[in-house]
Amino acid sequence: MTTTTPGHHLGQPAGADGLLVPITLQLGPIRRLLVIDVTDDPTYRTLEPQVLDGPDGRGLVLLAYRHDDHVELYAEPHVQVDPTGYDGLGKGVLGIHHTTFRAARFEVTDDGLKLDVAFTAPNGRCVELRMHEHVTGSRDAFPMLAPVGGSFDAPAFFPFIWLPGLSFVPVRGTEVAILVDGESRAIPRLPLPVGGRRCLMARYDPDVMACELNPSRLTDLPRARGRTAAEAERTEGVDVIDMHGHQGIAGVRVDRAGSTCGVRLDPPLPDIASLPSSAHHRGAILVQADDRTQLAGRYEVRRHGDRVHLLIDRFGPWRSRHRRPLLAVLFRLPIFRRWPTTYRWQATLDLADSATPGSRWTSRWSRSTGVSPPD
Repeated sequence: MTTTTPGHHLGQPAGADGLLVPITLQLGPIRRLLVIDVTDDPTYRTLEPQVLDGPDGRGLVLLAYRHDDHVELYAEPHVQVDPTGYDGLGKGVLGIHHTTFRAARFEVTDDGLKLDVAFTAPNGRCVELRMHEHVTGSRDAFPMLAPVGGSFDAPAFFPFIWLPGLSFVPVRGTEVAILVDGESRAIPRLPLPVGGRRCLMARYDPDVMACELNPSRLTDLPRARGRTAAEAERTEGVDVIDMHGHQGIAGVRVDRAGSTCGVRLDPPLPDIASLPSSAHHRGAILVQADDRTQLAGRYEVRRHGDRVHLLIDRFGPWRSRHRRPLLAVLFRLPIFRRWPTTYRWQATLDLADSATPGSRWTSRWSRSTGVSPPD
């Protein structure tokens, strides 16, 4: 639901169709996630079962990350997988392979994780995963921003994957079998205990929020309609405020299962369709999840003639407030801290066609290399 900032009121929209929204946050279909590192397979380094729950239904997929940085993706026959959600992952996904799963169970119960996955790939390779926890007491979970963004070589969006209840799989009390072509594969162990338990390098979250910030596939901008307070309430997830008689965007957000991911803009982004010639605005952008984690960067918007140019960059590193010795060390590794600092977004809106403003929109993400996280 659209909200207003205290002390402001909703102004008039830029046009009858409403305010163009160039900052978007889309919620992907990943609902459940398990990441398993393997140490002794000649082809694979990581296996990642996912449960997708989208408009076309619910089902299981498995991503197999190879040592050559390519990714294999296997899905149940009925699961419709949107390939754009994996654009730019490593050196690329080697197609989406629909295959019959002999076992396709991925649940998290009061007793812990229950995973049974078995299928034969089109190339004849047989993969079998079994992981059954028997948790005594409560599941030891903590929030984390997944470092998935470090795996995208050519990103089509900024991946903000929020794990509000991540758990590592304990060694004791867990039945584990990882088989590739009938041969057992080992899972490394964490060097220090988590919550007093020795754990495997296998971690899961039963309720993931997989968000895509400003996907480049978007070519027609959405709109926020805020002519009156009643109309504003129908613009879900966009915070529209008055900026000296013109509307601006203070933020966007998505909600699910008690968690919220959002973007705040300070100062608010002005209406890009009605900027005066040579206008130049800049401000801070803050990507947040559940008020427990955030990434701070900057935004700029300029108008030159009929073109409006937007930029987002200079993200700082992700930081965690966890005091546990292992997590404090783990979350300071470059893969957790550095990847946000390498992302840069550029977009252009062509206003020459005044009859359909927002229809001539292009954007792209890029990544720099060799960037060290600031302190």
